[in-house]
Amino acid sequence: MARSTDLKAAASAGPTAGSTLAAAAPLLLLILVDAIGFAMLTPLLASALADGSDAGISKGLSPTQRHLVYGIATGLYPIMTFFGAPILGQLSDRLGRKAILLVCATGIAASYVVISAAFAWGSIALLMAGRMIGGLTAASQAVSLAAVVDVCRPERKDFWLSMGLLCSSLGFVLGPALSGFLSDTAILPWFNLLTPLYATAAVAAVNVVMLALLFHDRRQLLASSPLSLISGFKSFGSAFAKPGPLRDVSWVFLLQELAWGAYFYFIPVFLLDRYGVSGKDASYFMSVMGIGFCVSFAVAMPLLTKYCSTRAITSGSLIGASILIAISAFAPSMLMQWILILPISVAVAVSYGALIILFTDTATEDTKGEVMGITAAINSLSFGSVSFLGGWLEGLSAGAPIYVALALMTMSWLVFSFQKRSN
Repeated sequence: MARSTDLKAAASAGPTAGSTLAAAAPLLLLILVDAIGFAMLTPLLASALADGSDAGISKGLSPTQRHLVYGIATGLYPIMTFFGAPILGQLSDRLGRKAILLVCATGIAASYVVISAAFAWGSIALLMAGRMIGGLTAASQAVSLAAVVDVCRPERKDFWLSMGLLCSSLGFVLGPALSGFLSDTAILPWFNLLTPLYATAAVAAVNVVMLALLFHDRRQLLASSPLSLISGFKSFGSAFAKPGPLRDVSWVFLLQELAWGAYFYFIPVFLLDRYGVSGKDASYFMSVMGIGFCVSFAVAMPLLTKYCSTRAITSGSLIGASILIAISAFAPSMLMQWILILPISVAVAVSYGALIILFTDTATEDTKGEVMGITAAINSLSFGSVSFLGGWLEGLSAGAPIYVALALMTMSWLVFSFQKRSN
């Protein structure tokens, strides 16, 4: 009887530090693997589809066709996320976090297996299929963060959410770095463009097993309600439906995300074409960009929010990003690009963080989830659409997406400045 009482007391006390770590580990790994794969593929695809590449997927393609394939392949992922993530998020409330997280993790593993086959066999169709699978199951960060909150003690929620966001930021450092390292034949003669893809698929498969064994869903399921298949469109439309602060910040965020999507996806193509850098160097360049994200969220944003208003941070970071991208677009040397990439990534990440704060300022306690859904919809639709457009523009004129990024970032600042004067 005493033992039974002790067990009940232990259960009512909630999760221990050890049990939380065991449950959170596969969730954090899933966030990390997803971010690594996303950041890794951008320089890898740019290198594989660059002029002079002997990769199988580029054989028989004209320069214009290579740029179109790159734009479509990079853009498919966020476009599929726009459709898939809201649906998987709804299903996680109805079917449980574990079932959907296993779908996400399996989807990541499967996507890299398919993409590896595309590289090995030179199949554009398999490349597109792999990107679609990855995008459709890319609700891992949002659902993983929700699951972390479910398994931790309430007073430790902020810590574990910070760990999740840290894993996401680290993925943007490790992904491109691993892409450059694992594809470098100078390190090992059997390294090639396929090696990073095999490694990502293997770690994702291990993650599936860890989720199945270590994560146990403690959350009570919600009652069934109608599933919306057009949640992304509803969220996007609601941002611009009514005049007011939400629509104002949504316009600025849309332009900022379009600008950053154009720069993020096409700066490795720009470097390969303009300066003739290697795929390895383009990958390491993107890794430094990831370091800038970490510096922004860990150092710059906490300091700036302590001493400056959110609107001042937004305005300053948008104009700063515009000026830095302008210098990057016309930089005479690769050395200048290396000098610029860290401040560019910090400025853009700070503008993103400040705009997210402005979004939350427009929300009530009952609408915070809806507002964050709007930011996710704008982000994914912006990145997908600008990638499709950028592939076409790059085929017409080398460097055109970078000039578009400059114009859009400047417009974002101008719109925000006009709103400030109007208000």
